[in-house]
Amino acid sequence: MTRLLKIIINSAVGLLYPKQCMSCGKVLLKIEKELGFCRGCLKGVKLVDDNSCLKCGKPIEDGVEELCEQCVGQNHYFTQNKGVFVYEGPIKKSMYLFKYGNKRCSGKLFAKYAAKKYGKWIKNNEIEAIVPVPMYKQKMKRRGYNQAEVFATELGKLLGIPVSRDIIRRERDTVAMKQLRGAKRKKNLLNAFKVPENIVQFRKVLVVDDIYTTGTTIDEVSKALKGGGITEIYSLCICIGRM
Repeated sequence: MTRLLKIIINSAVGLLYPKQCMSCGKVLLKIEKELGFCRGCLKGVKLVDDNSCLKCGKPIEDGVEELCEQCVGQNHYFTQNKGVFVYEGPIKKSMYLFKYGNKRCSGKLFAKYAAKKYGKWIKNNEIEAIVPVPMYKQKMKRRGYNQAEVFATELGKLLGIPVSRDIIRRERDTVAMKQLRGAKRKKNLLNAFKVPENIVQFRKVLVVDDIYTTGTTIDEVSKALKGGGITEIYSLCICIGRM
């Protein structure tokens, strides 16, 4: 296919299917397309800044503290987690559409934000593979896709890192984590993840998911991966909640 033909096809697709804001659905202006949000929504979209927990990555109001209240005195199975966006405002709607509204195209833009913000961090930690948090096979069949896997695939393309989809699996269905609090979250995911025997070939991996709230999911996945022989687990989530 010639370069001119590609330009013509892309222009036609752009006219038929104009890019929309990932939150409100408004058709984006030319200068907004790379950002993925219209000007109105972009005002409410917040990236996680340097004032965040050095362990889980949650925003900390007090810039003096290194760890959030949740991570003080708590041992995590992962080495460090990072979040791209603060889970509030317009980003909540965009995440809902990404997860339940078949807006898989948002995964590419989320990955661009993640690569720009944490690409150097990922490289410095010598990540060998990206591992999306697995979805139970029946739920995957109903929804048609795993949003964490979509995000992982796009991130892997940008960073040149392989995505390992079979290194861990979800053994049973679980209740939606947003419906649970505290110890019930941990109990809900107890032994939910399993690493197949003799499949682990990496030392350092990056686990990715859509939203980080208490860290229970990332912890349980990291626990299973460590049990399978992986020595260091880092994690990255598209969104992360405040304390």
